[in-house]
Amino acid sequence: MTGATDAAAVRLDLVSQAFKTDPFPTLAGMRALGPVIRVRLPLFGRVWIATTHDTVGGLLRDHHRFVQHPGAAGHRWMAAALRWLPGPLGTNMLLRDPPDHRRLRALVESAFQRQSVEALRPRLLALADQALDRLADEARRSPGGVDLLAHFARPFPLAVISELLGLPPEHRPDFTRWAARLSTASGPAGIVWALLTGVRRLMRYVREEVRRQRRQPRDGLLAALIEAEEAGDRLSEDELVAMVFLLLAAGHETTLHQIAGSVLTLLDHPSELAALTADWALVDSAVEELLRHVSFAQVFKPRYAREDTELGGQAIRRGQMLFGCLAAANSDPAVFPDPERLDLRRHPNRHAAFGAGIHYCLGATLARVEIGIALRRLFERFPDLRLAMPRARVRYAARSGTRALTALPVRW
Repeated sequence: MTGATDAAAVRLDLVSQAFKTDPFPTLAGMRALGPVIRVRLPLFGRVWIATTHDTVGGLLRDHHRFVQHPGAAGHRWMAAALRWLPGPLGTNMLLRDPPDHRRLRALVESAFQRQSVEALRPRLLALADQALDRLADEARRSPGGVDLLAHFARPFPLAVISELLGLPPEHRPDFTRWAARLSTASGPAGIVWALLTGVRRLMRYVREEVRRQRRQPRDGLLAALIEAEEAGDRLSEDELVAMVFLLLAAGHETTLHQIAGSVLTLLDHPSELAALTADWALVDSAVEELLRHVSFAQVFKPRYAREDTELGGQAIRRGQMLFGCLAAANSDPAVFPDPERLDLRRHPNRHAAFGAGIHYCLGATLARVEIGIALRRLFERFPDLRLAMPRARVRYAARSGTRALTALPVRW
């Protein structure tokens, strides 16, 4: 972190390899400047960032003063930017405020309630084992090491999403390939190209599948979303397409990087890994601590002040943009004693990895189960798993807001 302590002049380093590898010193420096600080961010300019567990939670939970959609707060250029998103993506549930959000959330929760995660567990175990079979096959062809991210952490959550949605088996290879391309896009040019090509192709497929399942429903969440009804209301076709993309982003992108980051973190802490593999009854607690410690989603999507107000002792003007730093909240020593230490038995563990308030992650239960299954199946099958390169050469994507590995070469 560089710049003067004057809040208006603070510049944050949120993309360097040094920060991604060890974010804790920078996060502590942010909290030392105050619970809400004024910073300069690339593209966004001057914005507010909440840095403590208390202020991040307050920002997330107060949907009356701090809204999701920039238009509701008079932030014109961001509202205009959202209109450039392909098709219905600029109006997905994450960008809605009450009462629209309440309506969509009720319909989606109705569909989710029909999809029991525990009932899915045997199928999730089978999908994990299939992904590990393919990982082992790839390793036999690559004796110098195999990329765990590309050959397990990415395909396993994609297989789960395909299964959850109830996509026809013959469509899943194409769906998986298109979705994987979106998650590997990097840099402004690459992301724009993905939006212009991959997103449109995937959107066309999803729209066609929605129409097919209206005529011939299959077992799965997509059919449940189509059939979901609340007070006589149903999801429109555009809302269904946006919801599938939201599931891809939240249920695939976040989970794959959390799995890869968790594996690397455990390899970095061999005594904690040994404790876990000696007693898999620790897995639920371990998943919670890894969600906190890795903090893949370091910063959540911006909120906008609906009115002149105050947060963390700072005067916030109507229309100003605010971010909450989840990673800083998850390492706040006021809530987590010795926050830089990985403690798989940590209790209580009130991390903010899934957000809070009305936008709390719908798929949190599924994500927890997926991560736990991935870790247990992986380390039971390959107990001597280790990095296939020096730790200092492991690289992170230069993306602001997320802590994503570019690759994780391993061997056993």
